[in-house]
This record gives sequence, structure tokens and C-alpha cells, in this order.
Amino acid sequence: MRPGKRAAPLLGALAAIAAARAAGAESPPPLTLTLGEAIRIARARHPSVEAQRGQAMAAGGRHEQALAALLPSLNASLAFVPQTPNLVVTPALQRELLSTAGRDVVIDASGAPVSVACRSPGVGNCIALGPQPISSSLQSFWAAQLGISWTIWDWGRSIYGYRGAFDLARAATVGIRTVERNVVLDVKVAFFGAIAADELVAVAEDAVKTYRAHLVQTQGLHDSGLRTGIDVATAESALASVAIALARARAAQQAARAQLLVALGEDTWRDWKLVADPGAFDLGAEDVRRADAAPEALMDVAFRQRTELQQISLQERGLEAAARAVRGSFLPPLTLSLGPTWAGPDFASLTGNLVINLQLGYPAGGMSPFLVHGQAREADANVIAVRALGRATRDGIRQETVDARALLAAAREEILLARALVEAAARQRSLAEGRYVSGVGNVIELYDALLTDVTARFQMVQARLDLASARARLEHALGDDN
Repeated sequence: MRPGKRAAPLLGALAAIAAARAAGAESPPPLTLTLGEAIRIARARHPSVEAQRGQAMAAGGRHEQALAALLPSLNASLAFVPQTPNLVVTPALQRELLSTAGRDVVIDASGAPVSVACRSPGVGNCIALGPQPISSSLQSFWAAQLGISWTIWDWGRSIYGYRGAFDLARAATVGIRTVERNVVLDVKVAFFGAIAADELVAVAEDAVKTYRAHLVQTQGLHDSGLRTGIDVATAESALASVAIALARARAAQQAARAQLLVALGEDTWRDWKLVADPGAFDLGAEDVRRADAAPEALMDVAFRQRTELQQISLQERGLEAAARAVRGSFLPPLTLSLGPTWAGPDFASLTGNLVINLQLGYPAGGMSPFLVHGQAREADANVIAVRALGRATRDGIRQETVDARALLAAAREEILLARALVEAAARQRSLAEGRYVSGVGNVIELYDALLTDVTARFQMVQARLDLASARARLEHALGDDN
């Protein structure tokens, strides 16, 4: 089979792929998405940000609960308690009642005899009361109460509990910024990666177009007797290689798009058209300055700006206050209760009283020293754990800052060298193509130059991605607001 006939199936397959993609291009254009808009979407909708906002709301609720412990509470009740009139007393109280109560008959104003209760049976006409008969009939009885209860002093338990809840609520709120910054970093890296994947596909498509044109040219030269079959076979194999690279680039493009959509946190995935900000992939003066800066200077900036350290500091203060609040449980609180009460068999004519209770004592259930001591140990352990977390976080920030600076410095050199490589490869390709057409150069020289040109363009895309990603990582390491 002639080389031209071997090339026909490959050219036909590539033409079919191009036609299919052209047909798909007739669909409605995708929405435009810039990096700033992507960051805004992620901050507003990402699940991790929403989860942290929920935790901050919960911490705010606990703060309100702690505030309630410092303020008086309102008590109110209304009860209807039907009951039988049978009195049950202890033996001692029964003896006292029988020895000091009796019954006497007196004459009222109308001259009628009336039985009345009297004291001191045996004195005069007063005789001891006999036992009352047991009754099973229910009689109405109402009881109402209204008052306030206030813990005046509980040895700092309420005060430190409030302070601890307040600092922990602030820490949770700062945590929202921490999560947002992490989400922003993911969005930036995914956004730059998706754009780089699009550029790699464009480079691969251009390479396929170039290699296809060279195959047609080589086939024509071969048909004219100016080139051998080895030239055509080489062109065919080179075209197949770049076609494989194009297929892989398109697969990587889909994966990069999926990663970006996950980073955005949207429930509905859209076909975005990505628009890069001017200078996002270019080396800037700030990049050079930060790449040349001393690591210690960058660390100082990171320690001042990183929200993780602010969050941990607030957590430590909150947990320390919580530990002091627990220790207040060892001593009895002083509480004040006051308010009117009403009681009686008829709701319309209840008898009122005023009750004031100033009490120093433990709440219902008492105080268990082992329980309070265990709670205090747990609270102290939480403080130790968050302090250790703070040290580990500072070490992590140091490491992240040093690594990000090193990546930025390497990306700076990489993009400068990649530019030189692209320029040299383009000149090499131009010269090789001219030599091959004039008959001076050979096929190996030509396709070595073509491969070098494609590789250089791939490396340029990767260098631009490395620069943009390294810049984003250093901004995150330093705690810059985005």
C-alpha cells in the first residue's frame, strides 16, 4: 500500500473529529467567568464556607446562653390542683397539733350555739379535737406564682462562662475568613489550571494542524519523486503522536473543568467561558520582590495577617475562661428569688403572699467534687491542646511560606527560560521547514524541530501556570485578603 493511502484513514478520522467539534460549537455560547467572579461565587456558595457560618451561628447561640446566666430569669406558674381535704402529718407534728388544739361551744350574737376551735384542751370548756373522718371527695384548689430568680454571685462561673463563650464565638467568626481564604486558594489554582488546560488543548490542536499540513506536503513531494517513503511514514507517525497528545489534553481539560466546578461549590455545573485577568500569567514586579525577599520577613507578614493564628488565640482565651468557670462549681452560689404567690380553693378569690428567698447553697443534686474535678481537668486539657495546635500552626505557616516563596522563585526562572526556549524553538522550526522544502534538510531534522517547538510551547503554558499558582500560594501563605 502506498504511503498516501495509509495516511487517508488518519486524515479522515481527524477530519471527522474536527467536524464533530464544529457541530458542537453551534450550541449557545457559555457564560463568561472571570477569576473575581469565581471567587465571589465560591465565597457565597461553597459548602465548607456555609458549614463554618453555621458553626459561627451555633457559637453565637452559646454566647447568648452564657449571657442569660448573668441576668435574672422570670418564673411564672398557674396550677389547678383538685385534691381531697385529708391531712397527713408526721407523728411529732400530730402530737403537737392535738396538744394545742381543741373545740368549744360558744353562743353567737343571735344566741345560737356555735362550735369553734380553741387552744389548750382541758382548760375551761375546751375539749380535744377528735380525728377527722377520711373524705374521698375532690375539692378545688388553685396555686399561682410570679417572680424572678437571679444568681447574684457564683464565684466567677457565670462571668467566665460568658467571657469564654464570647471569645469562642469570635473565634468561630474569624474561622469563616480562614475557610474563605482556603476556598479562594482552591478556586485560584483550579481556575489557572483550567485556563492552562485550555491553552494546552489549543497548542495540541495547532500541532495537529501543522503536522497534518506537513503530512500532505510530504505526500505531495513523495508523489513527485522528491521524497522517499520513509519521509511519509515519519510524517504519519508524528501526526499520530500529536493526535494522541491532543486526546490526552482534552481529557485533562475536562478534569480541570470539573476541579474548577467543585472549587466553586455550585450545585448546578455550568459550561463557563473562562477569562483570565490581564497579567495573571505574567511576571510582575511584586513577584520579583517577594521571590527575592528574606524568608524571615515574609514569615513576619504571615504571622501578622494569618487568620488561623487569630482564631487559635481567641480559642485559647475562650477555653482558659471556660476552665476558670468550671472551677467556680466547687463553691455554692448565692441566689435571690422573689415574687408574689396566690393560692386558694376559688380562682376568683385567691389569697396572696410575697416570698423573698436569699439562699447560699448548691443547686438541686448538690455538688460532686469528682465530677467538678474531672470537668476542670477536661477544660485544662482543652487549653493544652489548643496551645499545641497554635505551635503546630505557626510551624505550618513557616513551612508554607518558605515553600511558596521557593515555588515563586523557581517559577520566575522557569518562565524566563521558557520564553527563551519558545523563541529559539520557533527559529529552529522555521529554519528546518525552509531547509526541508528546499531539499537541503532531512525529515529527521524537520520533525526534531517540530517536536522541540511543540514541547517548548507546552512548557511555556506550564511555566505560566506554575507562576500564577505559586503567586496564589504565596498570597495565601502570607494571609493576603483577596
